[in-house]
Amino acid sequence: MQPGKRGTVVVLHRPVGNRVSPKVCGVMPSRNHAKALVDQLRRAESALHDLFYEATDDGIEALEAIIAAGREAVLNRMPAPENSLTVEEMNAERARIQSELDLKARTTQQRAVS
Repeated sequence: MQPGKRGTVVVLHRPVGNRVSPKVCGVMPSRNHAKALVDQLRRAESALHDLFYEATDDGIEALEAIIAAGREAVLNRMPAPENSLTVEEMNAERARIQSELDLKARTTQQRAVS
């Protein structure tokens, strides 16, 4: 977990398998929401553990679906504070952060190969 924009908390999974960059599991409105997401994902770890290593399109789609379901479950169970980001803004922020991490990893990897 690390701090994000406007009081949000970014939940990351360390790089495993063929991933070079960490996987952004979600941008949550508070630390309590982030902790609940981590707990939710840990409960699904048996399926997630294998999917983090999966490089196929089906494996990646299944992982995304499980992570999205975890985020939705947490936000349904614990409503976000009034002045926090909307679900759409949190999703856009998650995609932006993932893109930046992937770009940074590719750049580092290209430098190492050169």
